[in-house]
Amino acid sequence: MNLKRDREQAIAELSLLLREAEETVDTVLVEGARDVEALKSLGYRGQIEVISRHEAHTTLAEKVAERGGTVLILSDFDREGKRINREMLLLLESMGVRVEADMRRRIGRLMATLGTRAVEDLDNIAGI
Repeated sequence: MNLKRDREQAIAELSLLLREAEETVDTVLVEGARDVEALKSLGYRGQIEVISRHEAHTTLAEKVAERGGTVLILSDFDREGKRINREMLLLLESMGVRVEADMRRRIGRLMATLGTRAVEDLDNIAGI
């Protein structure tokens, strides 16, 4: 098994997924400003919203639901991030918003290959 090749392939696949997200997802939700910067450093140019610790998740869900479209919840893949994902998923779906869960799973698998659970680490991992 070639770890360097696996890592390079995972980074390339992640970049492709983010380009796909630009075409298929209307809003990406992340946990913080560093997550926004990491996605932008990987070339993502779509709409990104931060799931604020100071704003009720319901408020953000309502704002996103008003815009409509498809949402990708890209919270971290640690315990807290998974909790946030579940909460936002339930809120958004109850408001009729389509949530792109398959893309989240695919990104999570690639991040595991890269050895991280935190979205903010992706820019460092990619060597950007």
